[in-house]
Amino acid sequence: MNENLRYFGAQLKRVMKTFPRQLIVNLVVCLCVGVLLVAFIRDGLLSQDGQKYRIGLVGDMSDSYLGFGLTALQSLDDSRFMIELIPMTDQEAREAFEKGDLYAVVQIPEGMMEAIESGANDRRISYIAAEGQKGIGTMVMGQIVDVASTLVTRSQSAIFGMQSILLERGMREEFWEATNTLNLLLIELVVNRSGFYDVEVLGIANGLSTEGYYFCSILLFLLLLSGINNSPLFTHKQTDMSRFMKSRGVGAAGQVAGEYLAYLCLMILCVVVIFIPLFWCLERELFTIPEWEGMGAQPLVRFFIVLLPAVAMFAALQFLLYELTAGVVSGILLQFICGIGMGYLSGFFYPSAFFPEIMQRLGSVMPTGAALRYVNDSLVEEKFGTAGFGVLLYLAVFLALSVLVRKNGIRRG
Repeated sequence: MNENLRYFGAQLKRVMKTFPRQLIVNLVVCLCVGVLLVAFIRDGLLSQDGQKYRIGLVGDMSDSYLGFGLTALQSLDDSRFMIELIPMTDQEAREAFEKGDLYAVVQIPEGMMEAIESGANDRRISYIAAEGQKGIGTMVMGQIVDVASTLVTRSQSAIFGMQSILLERGMREEFWEATNTLNLLLIELVVNRSGFYDVEVLGIANGLSTEGYYFCSILLFLLLLSGINNSPLFTHKQTDMSRFMKSRGVGAAGQVAGEYLAYLCLMILCVVVIFIPLFWCLERELFTIPEWEGMGAQPLVRFFIVLLPAVAMFAALQFLLYELTAGVVSGILLQFICGIGMGYLSGFFYPSAFFPEIMQRLGSVMPTGAALRYVNDSLVEEKFGTAGFGVLLYLAVFLALSVLVRKNGIRRG
């Protein structure tokens, strides 16, 4: 036991010698990421509240009914806060679309209003979007066009049906008055449709705001890749030294425990130092997280405590990856590839809810997925959850595998 403690003390001294240099690199990286993140949030680019989908309208807009409908859509309908319709020629629309100035182009065929008035409905509106825009935005725009065309045809059928009934019953005096009344009712129904539902914003993932989600994911991603910065600690890994320590009474488990705990102390100390400027910024409201709004920097203290299991798990993962490699260069490459791959699949860069289902499942069972769910849950609620047990399970598995790899290396010499 005494030999194990002495080995841990020696490893801790070795680790702390590299602390100043490691800290400077970590602070520079965090400062760059932090400045970009704060500027991104404060400019409102994440929420996109001030942005609209610019859609070009191509076709003959001279018809009075069509012109009235577009005017009402742009001045009365709630969609005006999300969509900007811009009448233009076909050439202007093509050039603007190729430059990326337009999200999509809507082509209104010639004679469409005459076809509607005659009941033919044989002229269809074309909605044109780029191949790379297949996503939630395109789906929403397509549904809006589909709803608009459905409203037009259904409204036209209702008006024609009413007019036919009036003519059959000989009510010619009420014909135009009833037609105008029904038109106004249909228009009012469309304009006031937002009163039929309530909108509840749940966040982009796990019910978190955009700022809260990316605060967690970027912090975890920096921890995940910190193994690259800490690579000098693993450059002098030698099997002869491991065999010598075993002869002195420090077995594979004792060696892994001593080296891992020393490395974990370094990572926790770096996180503490990084959290100091974060605490200062939150206290002075240089940037805010909606989940902590009005609470100052006090939640950051609790968040640091709940972050420790994720830090320990990432440290064990990095330790295992270096144990599996023969040299520091291959270790760095493995750290980078695993960090980027697992971080992407688990939603560190982009919410995994937008991925195909098979990718969502793969990302959720990864250690990075468990860590992200655990930290997201802990951002606003004091609960451990199944994701927390998953983090501890991965921690135990990584340490056990590290011991097995060290034993095998000592036995093979």
